[in-house]
Amino acid sequence: MKIVSNIKTRVAVDADLPQIQELYAIWGHAFAYLLNDQTFIAEVNGELVGAIRLAFEDSSFVVRSLFVHQEFRGQGIANALLQKVEMELGVAEAYCLPFPDQEKLFSSIGFNPVDGLTAPNFLISRKESLHENSQDVIIMKRSTGVEIRPVPAKDLPLAMDLIYEFEFPEVKKLRENDVRSIYSKIIAAGGAVFGAYRGSTIVGTCTLNVCANLSWSGRPYGIVENIIVTKDERGKGIGKSLLLFARRMAESKNCYKVALMTKQDDPETAFFYRSAGFSNDKIGYQNRLNEAE
Repeated sequence: MKIVSNIKTRVAVDADLPQIQELYAIWGHAFAYLLNDQTFIAEVNGELVGAIRLAFEDSSFVVRSLFVHQEFRGQGIANALLQKVEMELGVAEAYCLPFPDQEKLFSSIGFNPVDGLTAPNFLISRKESLHENSQDVIIMKRSTGVEIRPVPAKDLPLAMDLIYEFEFPEVKKLRENDVRSIYSKIIAAGGAVFGAYRGSTIVGTCTLNVCANLSWSGRPYGIVENIIVTKDERGKGIGKSLLLFARRMAESKNCYKVALMTKQDDPETAFFYRSAGFSNDKIGYQNRLNEAE
């Protein structure tokens, strides 16, 4: 075992791919570099010694493929990688399928075993497939009491109540039929309205619009709007998790970028957007049309 004095974790970039593939080859697995995955790596003195993937599958986050080189195990590298994943997730729920001896490790960032019937169908199928190949795994879920998911049509009134809380009084409220019509157009174009649910109550929402595009080889782009968290729930990471879902949904739609605009330029707001993976390295211009005076 090699003694570790300094562990560095970061998001993997394309240049890391050959080293990641070599690491997983030691494990006996091929590294699957999928569009909606985010890979985190651990380095010791510049040497890649561990990796983990955060996948976005069927609107669910799944932590996958945690591996640490055998010569560096038992020195906190797996914990460091999981803490990196935890920071990325914020309050978002997530699943994993670890081996039974990894249960304590994953529980350190809030994962708990769940009944297979309460997990998404694709994870139940994956667990059964692994069992057929003599790989005994358990399904675990991380939940912070807030579940972020696409808002179904039946919950649109809840999302609209939250939006109306923060709209100007003079803004005309939409009729129910108009709300459903606009919602259908957002969904048909590949976008989504997300809700942060605490129980049956929506405490936050945002909208992702996916826009067709003639440049970037026809890849679309995403625009995030209506980022709202009710006042009593702010400062808990809900807004960041909503943006995380919007960003991952945009990636799943092959968007070449996802953008948003805000008129707030205070340091706290800038830090919030940066923490969710957004940068302010572009200049935005707008012309507000027929705005109520």
